[in-house]
Amino acid sequence: MRPIAGIFANYRTKSFWLDHAATGYAESPALEGLVRADVLVIGGGLTGVSTAYHLKLAEPSLRVALLEAEVVGYGASGRHAGFIAPVIGLPLSLMTARFGAQRTLEARRYAEHACAYAAQVIQTNRLASEYEACDYLQVAATPAQRRRALQEVEFAHRLGILAVDWIEATPLRALIDSPTYLGAKREHGAALLNPARFTREIKRLAVAHGVEIYEHSPVIQLDFGPVIRAQTPRGAVEADYCALAINAYAVQFPPLRSKQCPLHFYAVATEPLTPAQRNSLGWHDRQALSDTRALPHEYRLTADDRILVAGGDARYIAGNQTGMYSSARVFEDLAIFIDQTFPSLRGIPITHQWGWVASATADLTPALGFVSGDRRVVYSVGNLEHNAALSLLNGRVLSDLLLERKTDLTDVFFVKRATIPLPPEPARSIIIHAALSILRARDALDERRGLGDPAIRGA
Repeated sequence: MRPIAGIFANYRTKSFWLDHAATGYAESPALEGLVRADVLVIGGGLTGVSTAYHLKLAEPSLRVALLEAEVVGYGASGRHAGFIAPVIGLPLSLMTARFGAQRTLEARRYAEHACAYAAQVIQTNRLASEYEACDYLQVAATPAQRRRALQEVEFAHRLGILAVDWIEATPLRALIDSPTYLGAKREHGAALLNPARFTREIKRLAVAHGVEIYEHSPVIQLDFGPVIRAQTPRGAVEADYCALAINAYAVQFPPLRSKQCPLHFYAVATEPLTPAQRNSLGWHDRQALSDTRALPHEYRLTADDRILVAGGDARYIAGNQTGMYSSARVFEDLAIFIDQTFPSLRGIPITHQWGWVASATADLTPALGFVSGDRRVVYSVGNLEHNAALSLLNGRVLSDLLLERKTDLTDVFFVKRATIPLPPEPARSIIIHAALSILRARDALDERRGLGDPAIRGA
């Protein structure tokens, strides 16, 4: 296995992003004693801090308290690839098969609105998030991937979604030079950012508006009596309303356990590219990239010109475990992917490797709503795309639900929807492992003859 330059021991280095967002970050104190609030938010990821921020923005008189078990941005919000893209859940063709054309267009409009809203919030508030507007390219590296990607472009056009087009191999390689590229589906209106910095900047806005945030304050008991009460090791919050913004960690809360499962994803980052290495790749427009595998890679340039690659596989750990942040096999596969995609960088040192856990519903589509019909308690799960814009907007929706505000956003079909229940163990493990095995087998079959055009790669 390729040597790794850093093996990390504390939260600041649980990901490349947390490592680079640590400078100057002031942790909030742990909860001590009893706090009485109007609304309790549990979870200090982007959805949680966004919910708290939007509650105070809408109703400044509310007392809003947020509890985070570790530090803000510790989970997926501080570890994913940092993409903002107008996509949500399943590919358009599969979403249409599952929900119909009208609901697919609803989801698409929601995703587009999320991207625009994130840009607006960042620009209006001058958030230091390393935000870069760009195109999002879904690259095909095998004939089967090319066929499916072209079909998705054609399907988007039939739905009336015209901000999607196709780039053939030659012009694509003029943009980003890789011998594996056979073409790409291009989405306009995307962006990249540092997800940990973005989450903490939304925290800063929330605190500025009066939200009380307590870090290192895990909830050890949660009661929904006449007054909602969350107990932590050294204190408690009592509130009239509650937002469960815990995503994959919702498996710890029985009423939400059947709605989703925790999937583990992994990422690596290289050392910064030299100017000569950058020039050898092109990539001057710094596009966000993924491939069109069943288990896709997401990859990009960071602000300091590292190549960051995430995905390529997903793991479910039996028993709904949520802390398996290391996988030697996946890390090595990600390093091999960099070598295959950019042969001129073969053997480039990997400086960071990490993992995180994301929330997946049975149909890979988000779900937001009230917990067990209790209109005092809202939840959000299933943002599997790790799309920072969706998490930001989902927090606004949770705020609207708690404030009983009916808007275009709260009318979107995946808000207050019935989800396909996932069974308990051991059936859960059997089903999820079988589904992941099928996806891996499809990718292996696609790639059995190698990536790219044989004439180009020298076959």
